Amino acid sequence: MNDPGLDEPLQHTAQETERTLRKQLNSNDAAANHDAANDKDSPSACFRRELQRANTNDPATGQDGYFQPKRWWFTSTAFPLIAGTFGPLANLMSVCALVQSWRVEFTPGVPETEGARVADPAWLLAVNAVSLAFAIVANMLLLLNFAHRVPYRVAQPLTIVFWYISSITLIAIVIAASLHLQLHPKNAYAFSQSFYYGIISAVLYFTISTLLLWNMLGAYLFKAYPPTFTSLTIPQRTLMLQTIMYSFYLALGAGVFSRLEGWDFVDGVYWADYTLLTIGLGTDFPLATTVAKALLIPYAVVGIIMIGLVIGSIRGLFLERGKTKVRRRALHKEARRMRAKMGSCEWKREFELMRDVQAAADRRRRYYALSTSLLAFLIVWLGGALVFSFSERGQSWSYFQALYFSYTSLLTIGYGDYYPKSNAGKPFFVIWSLVAIPSVTVLISNMGDTIVGWVKHGTLWIGQKTILPERTSAFKSADDMAATDDATFHEADGAVDDGDAGSGADHWGPHALTSRIAKEIKALALDIGAKPPRRYEWDDWERFLQLLGEENEAEAEWTWLSNEGPLLSGVSETEWVLGKMCERFEAVLRQEEGERGNRGGKEKGS
Repeated sequence: MNDPGLDEPLQHTAQETERTLRKQLNSNDAAANHDAANDKDSPSACFRRELQRANTNDPATGQDGYFQPKRWWFTSTAFPLIAGTFGPLANLMSVCALVQSWRVEFTPGVPETEGARVADPAWLLAVNAVSLAFAIVANMLLLLNFAHRVPYRVAQPLTIVFWYISSITLIAIVIAASLHLQLHPKNAYAFSQSFYYGIISAVLYFTISTLLLWNMLGAYLFKAYPPTFTSLTIPQRTLMLQTIMYSFYLALGAGVFSRLEGWDFVDGVYWADYTLLTIGLGTDFPLATTVAKALLIPYAVVGIIMIGLVIGSIRGLFLERGKTKVRRRALHKEARRMRAKMGSCEWKREFELMRDVQAAADRRRRYYALSTSLLAFLIVWLGGALVFSFSERGQSWSYFQALYFSYTSLLTIGYGDYYPKSNAGKPFFVIWSLVAIPSVTVLISNMGDTIVGWVKHGTLWIGQKTILPERTSAFKSADDMAATDDATFHEADGAVDDGDAGSGADHWGPHALTSRIAKEIKALALDIGAKPPRRYEWDDWERFLQLLGEENEAEAEWTWLSNEGPLLSGVSETEWVLGKMCERFEAVLRQEEGERGNRGGKEKGS
């Protein structure tokens, strides 16, 4: 499960959802106006404001946080997303902490995972249950807050307080159990997996409640953004629903298969985790019953699809938007540097500078994404191996063996020659794998923009020098071939060629100019939605500018490196030119209408 390949379907579904909501919310204008005036906190009013914000290109609105300082983008967007993603998983960990006693008795020489349960005192069970109840309520409040069903000012403080209560109560009973519930001799008693699940869930609750606290402080204390989750897009908020569904499905499979195979529930969670993540260790919990083997077929198919959706959402709806933010900020930084360095320059030279700025920003974005994803991979790999080397001391694992196990698990190879056997190692493996596998997916995706490109160009270079030397001059990059094909297609479709445009728009009659602009709009419409977005050559831009009547900098109200130009406008070059062409087309039509009116008046007067 390293590359589910669901980015484009997710993006398409997100766009369709947004269009459907926009139609539904705007179907009754009178009701919409009444809603906006009298019930500003209603879900429909909040969604309408978000959709309106999504349609504007004004940087002052934040553009989903693109122009916010980096720390405020994290607190307003990333922190709520992290809390919404890990909240349901923390609840699952809490369930695991409650369903089994916290102590086991075992015979020396027998694995502690096979020990007999030792009953917990009533106070531990009661406090554990209360902690889980507070956590579930907090999770529901956050979900309703995301959906605008409960106001932010009400749901956010309660969510933070309830998750802090869950964390503190779990920490308290963990400390109490460590001090007062240990049995002797120590080589015959140990804490169970549920004890360690309690520690993991306490850490998760404390972390996500602290992130939400920072989010609330940024809204109310620092006033860096509105006290609401409108910075989150609708697809981003569905990530929490996907995580809830996956956690429930994981728990359902753990319950069913543990019942069929005679396992403990926590062992069922461990088995379901490495099964759905396609790690497939399989050595310690092979399926024995025919019914379980038959149920595995539909369970694994549905579960792999669900985890693919979650990983695809994380990469496509969160990390891809982060890449866009990095590129936008890099574009602005490079543009400011170029303007300060070059000052005013010739029109075509500034266009070339714009292309240099784009190339520099793309390089910065690619290498920033690769370095951050590589750092995340190294942290989960090396850090996970360090924990496993301690938790599996009973197996005498060296750090190198732990590195080997972590690596084969991260890449979902799962040989099964090494696997955790301790009560501490299995719970850690569950939460570690849920974080580690998406990190590998993101790394592989970012490698496609950099390292894979190096390999492709290196292969072409070797081919040119060795087995295909006679075709050296014939090699073209994919981008060059695509640009040539696009240019040929535009000419065949009737776009204005350089010979037609050479005389300038001022020398054409109104009817000829209208016809040429209409043809160009038709040709440009074919480039909408192109992946990657089309970048036009200078010859194309000369034709566009002549049609727009902006053949030099003096005639234009923008420059290539300004916020109004195509580089920093926030839309693709095709969208920018198409908007300008439509404005020009409308102006020419008005001019023609005025001329016809003047001619009609003269004819009447004569």
